[in-house]
Amino acid sequence: MIKGNSAVSQRIKEKFVDREVYACVSGMVEYILQKSYEDRDAPFSWDDAENFYLPTCRKCGSTDISEFEKDDSTFYKCNGCGEITDEEPETEPREVYEWWIVSGWLADKLRQYNEVIIDDGFNQIWGRCTTGQAILLDGVITDICEKMEILEGQKNQWDV
Repeated sequence: MIKGNSAVSQRIKEKFVDREVYACVSGMVEYILQKSYEDRDAPFSWDDAENFYLPTCRKCGSTDISEFEKDDSTFYKCNGCGEITDEEPETEPREVYEWWIVSGWLADKLRQYNEVIIDDGFNQIWGRCTTGQAILLDGVITDICEKMEILEGQKNQWDV
């Protein structure tokens, strides 16, 4: 059994976060995003934020939407209520509470989990949609570490 939040696994995730998450840049990013409305030369804008809008089921509001092709048409299936439609789902903006510069490797992993990422050409910036707890406790961090099999009891368990 994987113990994703055991004391040992938390120390492993702390080591992982120390290695992959570089700096909190919330104030700077919020300032740039605000200025991007006025200044077209801003380094980035909301248009550069990947995964900022989540597809949302029109019927039940779930954001767990799958896209598939059939007979040269695109369909969308809500994995929440099972609704299948050829209409594109509505999109909802996400609430980003914090911005963190992360390694390119971690940014790629976070993209796979549909986390908000801005690439300004120099840095990969993660838009963290949770707050009030240590990053090592975020579910996405636990999922990435579990997939790497580095947590307590896994075959690649890190030493701490």
